Amino acid sequence: MAQNVSLNKKVVNKRIYTKIIDTSFKELDVKTIQEQVAAQPTVQEFFDMYNTLFYNINELGPTLSQEILIKTSQEYIGAEQDNELISLLQAEISNLREQLLASQQQLSDLATAIPEAPELPKIEIPEVPVVELPKTPTTPATEDPPTNEERVISDFKRYPNSNKNKRASRLNLNKDFIKKIKKKHSL
Repeated sequence: MAQNVSLNKKVVNKRIYTKIIDTSFKELDVKTIQEQVAAQPTVQEFFDMYNTLFYNINELGPTLSQEILIKTSQEYIGAEQDNELISLLQAEISNLREQLLASQQQLSDLATAIPEAPELPKIEIPEVPVVELPKTPTTPATEDPPTNEERVISDFKRYPNSNKNKRASRLNLNKDFIKKIKKKHSL
C-alpha cells in the first residue's frame, strides 16, 4: 500500500521578503529607549502625583509608606549625619546642665556651712527646648529637564560641524528624529 505524497514548498524572493512579512515586534509591545525615556515622568509630574496620592500613602510601614520615603530621602541627602550631630549636642547640653546643678548644690552647701555668709541668689537654669526634626523633608523646586528637541537645538549650537552619527550617539537619539528637528528649525 504505497501512497504518493506531494510536498509543495513556497519560496519568497529575498528582495521582497521584508515587504511581504512584517519583521517588527509590534505584537510584543517592545519600546525603544527613547520611548521608555519619554514615558518617564518629569520631576514636576512626580511631585504632582505625590501630592495627589499623599493621603493615600500609609504613614508607617516597612514598604510603600511615608516613613520609607522619608528614610530613603534622608539617606540620600545625608540627613542622618545631622540627626547624629543634633543628638550629640543635646547630650552635651544635658551634661552641662547636670554640671551646673552640681556646682549650685556645692555653693549652697558652702553657704549653709558658713553662718555669716550672705544669701546667694538662686540661679535659674533656662529650659532649652529639644529640637525636633521635620517629619517631611522639604525639597527645593527643580527645573524640568530639557526636552529632546531642546537638547538637539542646543547640540547644534554647541557643535555646529558635528556629523549626524556623532550627534545621535552623543544625544542617544534616533538620527531621523535629529534630522526632523534640524529641518524644522533650519539648523
